[in-house]
Amino acid sequence: MPKRVRMVAEVIGERCTGCKLCVQVCPTVALSMRDRREDEPGPGRRIAELDGDACYNAQTCFEICPENAIAMHELAEPFDVELDRTGIDEAAVEALCLRAGHPASRTICLCTDTTAGELAAAILAGARGPEEVSLKTGARTGCVELCLQPILDLLAAAGHADVPKNPPNGFQWYGHSATLFEQVRPDGTFADELVEAYPSYPLTRELVDLVRLVSKE
Repeated sequence: MPKRVRMVAEVIGERCTGCKLCVQVCPTVALSMRDRREDEPGPGRRIAELDGDACYNAQTCFEICPENAIAMHELAEPFDVELDRTGIDEAAVEALCLRAGHPASRTICLCTDTTAGELAAAILAGARGPEEVSLKTGARTGCVELCLQPILDLLAAAGHADVPKNPPNGFQWYGHSATLFEQVRPDGTFADELVEAYPSYPLTRELVDLVRLVSKE
């Protein structure tokens, strides 16, 4: 489902101190820093700059700015963000979702109603990090938190587990959280030591339910 972008951020230059907080929280890397020109009044040597085409109205910059140097404006012509899946191998999409443990039909980003299949298609279309996935699909531009782990799961399943943070000191990248699905061995079982470590937990029954969920949801 496409995300309808109705608002865009604006940097109020005379208030910007160059603290870089807005750059660190933007899920689509729409903000960067540059030197302030001599004809630009303001308190800092550096100033934030916005790439309007990459601003999807996440409003994280607006919320975090301590100087109220970010404003949000309604667009005269709202636009939709949605990946064109023409030419994408849908069987490969299903396979990637299966490897990641997220059924293709499952809604991953609740804010934009984006499914695992849409996210997987974006990765197969060339996205190599969460920010690129967001730019292609609009996902992770609402609360920017709840869908990040599944996106990282899909990226890892596609061989992109070592993608560096963007920006390097950004706040929008969280460490990987282990899941039960990752403990399944190639033969479809759990390691004996794992089963023995949790005798009161029905791991074998859980595995049957987990495989059924991933393959049929």
